[in-house]
Amino acid sequence: MYLIIISKRFDNIIIGVCLGITIKDIAKIAGVSTSTVSLVLSGKGYVSDQTKSKVQSIIDEYNYRPLRSARQLASNKTGNIGFIISDVHLSRSESFYTRILLGAELEARNYDAYILLSSVGSISEKKQIIPRFLNAREIDGVIVAGSVHVDLIKHIMKENIPVVLIDYDVMGMKLNTILMDNHLGIKQIVSHLVAQKMTKIGFIGGSSTHPSIKERFSGYQIAMEFYGLEKIARNTQYHYIVEKETSTEIGSDGVEAVLTNVKDLEAVICVNDTTAIGCLKKLDEMNKKVPNDIAVVGFDDINYSAIAQPPITTVHVPKIEMGVEGVKRLMELIENPNQLYQKRLIPVELVERISSIK
Repeated sequence: MYLIIISKRFDNIIIGVCLGITIKDIAKIAGVSTSTVSLVLSGKGYVSDQTKSKVQSIIDEYNYRPLRSARQLASNKTGNIGFIISDVHLSRSESFYTRILLGAELEARNYDAYILLSSVGSISEKKQIIPRFLNAREIDGVIVAGSVHVDLIKHIMKENIPVVLIDYDVMGMKLNTILMDNHLGIKQIVSHLVAQKMTKIGFIGGSSTHPSIKERFSGYQIAMEFYGLEKIARNTQYHYIVEKETSTEIGSDGVEAVLTNVKDLEAVICVNDTTAIGCLKKLDEMNKKVPNDIAVVGFDDINYSAIAQPPITTVHVPKIEMGVEGVKRLMELIENPNQLYQKRLIPVELVERISSIK
């Protein structure tokens, strides 16, 4: 690769073509040692303000950037962060985890780090393929977003690779996790519905092997009991739970099943917005008006929930912020792997829209 250098030194425009300027070139032009240039680049060690300013101006003039490989040799770091996600979480209807990935990417830039993305099979698949960057140790640490097979988590820990889980946890394992406050979100939903005199409230959900899904259902039962609705909370006719990844189909099948058992159902809480979208579609086919005949609430606040017909009341999860927090925590672990593990809980907030306001 050729580098075109344009300089205005000595009041003349000089155009040079070279294979690439090096740290030795910078040192020669500045009249200092290469170690002094290294100190300026790293920001570590003492360099006089006058020398620092002189070296930095030459670095800026020639737009010099140290080779990543050189930094790796000096720090024993690759500058890469692995980001692992299940195939099912990258589906066309679910933008939740792609927003988390965006947040991680934005924060990684602050550390001059690269994100290496790898998708893996679903949690139900027996044979797990280990991402190449794990086997090759091309990363300094790894983020796992959403549910993956526990064997993959065990492999990462066995290799002593710093790891942070986002929206996932494994019972019995001491893992650094970034989680949303699912119980708070569901309590806000139930409070919102009860305030409008709705008490016959159903719940539609998917795989209970995912911690967030499990927490949202338990949060529903706890919140219902708080308002004296424990009989409904424990009545299975008000619930539709299937051991599958959440989808619009679950929402469609779920609301039909619950309405078959509970003719005077007033509201339904869907475990996430994707499920709520399927619920709205089925209710439209059944000539049920939302929210007049039945109120519908989702969770996650994906982009489509605001433009659905009608717009869906949901719980806003700060997805980008979760990605940011994941990278911050991972960088802490990379610098100090012996830290005690942490579980960071991200607050959520109810967003009221037409689908639940009678």
